[in-house]
Amino acid sequence: MISRVLVIVLAFIVAAVQASRGAWIESAGLVGLGAGLLVLRLWGAQRRRRWLAWAAFSVTAVAMIVVALRMASASH
Repeated sequence: MISRVLVIVLAFIVAAVQASRGAWIESAGLVGLGAGLLVLRLWGAQRRRRWLAWAAFSVTAVAMIVVALRMASASH
């Protein structure tokens, strides 16, 4: 099983690669994923700070929706 730390590092690396290609929406989604996992890793036991992870994951969800809509409109 892949460790959470490896997924966090990979998310930030791929986000940097996507940003260098000019794919800002995809990069924002990956940064949101990495940040959410990082918050859970550092402060997962503290319920008061879990909202930060949910906010970061929300950025990822919005980026996924935007990319899906963009791909759907490009296929028509």
